[in-house]
Amino acid sequence: MSRRNKTGRTSTLLHPIILHQFKGCKSAAILTAILQVPAFFSSCEHVTYSTEAHTKPQIYIQWTKNTTADAIDLFFFDTLGAQKLDTYQQILDVQGPYHPYGVSGAGAKRLVALSGTAGLTDPWLDILNYGSLCKKTYRLEEEDLGAPRLVAETLLDQGASRVTLLNLQPMLSQIRIRSVSCDFSGRPYTGKFFSNSKLYLTYAGTEYKPLGPGGGHPVSWINAGALDSLATLALPRPEMVLQKGLGDIGPSRQYPDIRFYCYANPGIEEGIPRTRLVLEGTVDGHLCYYPIEIPHLEAGKVYSYDITLRRMGSPDPDIPVSSDAVLVETLTVPWETREPSTVTF
Repeated sequence: MSRRNKTGRTSTLLHPIILHQFKGCKSAAILTAILQVPAFFSSCEHVTYSTEAHTKPQIYIQWTKNTTADAIDLFFFDTLGAQKLDTYQQILDVQGPYHPYGVSGAGAKRLVALSGTAGLTDPWLDILNYGSLCKKTYRLEEEDLGAPRLVAETLLDQGASRVTLLNLQPMLSQIRIRSVSCDFSGRPYTGKFFSNSKLYLTYAGTEYKPLGPGGGHPVSWINAGALDSLATLALPRPEMVLQKGLGDIGPSRQYPDIRFYCYANPGIEEGIPRTRLVLEGTVDGHLCYYPIEIPHLEAGKVYSYDITLRRMGSPDPDIPVSSDAVLVETLTVPWETREPSTVTF
């Protein structure tokens, strides 16, 4: 089996990367790879792939349900020293009915997969090692909720027998208000409602480095301590971090199913404040806030909240409420994925 690269050379590919689609889910895929040959792709070289399939898949990449990408950028790095780039290749037309190929050099490798744009490889021209890829940042204003940016990485041991699952998942986190109610029993304002005017995120990550120590962290955020209406409304999709309130909230539980999106914020990096969900409004004519801190906001996770307000909120969105002011029941789950099943084309 052979292929001709864009420079006119012909090289023999003994071990292909084969892309299959998940059965019943056009936005999911299995990527299979056997990686035991010398490298034939130079850094950031655009490649036309063969359509011949291989019969022994060894590396599977699973995509999150309801996400899509028209290309996958694959990077193979050495694992020792400067972790130099071994090969780069872009898998094209990931929804198409054919089997693309790629290779890496022999030996242990670090594999990084990023969702990309077909034909767009210029951003990677300066990637010489794993450290330079770790400097790559993504911006919230460029995210499309129908096709959020996806990332995954893993270490591949040396040897022919390597089987691993690499889960391509969004860099975003999803914060969901599943339900909310208000119970001011025993307070001087018993029977009053919370008139909710706004819902928003503070310290919401808007610029993000997905790779490196700690598995990714935000490098800038919006609404630092309070709502910045001008900056928020300037976003192409301000509803990702700001939505209108629910009006009067009383003892009857409401199920609004409101969702917000921002970059992951694990809260472990020094100097990076934790993301908060804020309910703003009035109780008996007094302006107050209920900032709910999210201590460990992970990428590709959904944080679902059932909220009960039990006393007057804080006078400032950057001042936490007392522990008895709001009761929050939290469910944290991954963005839904499907079990992989190979489809023969």
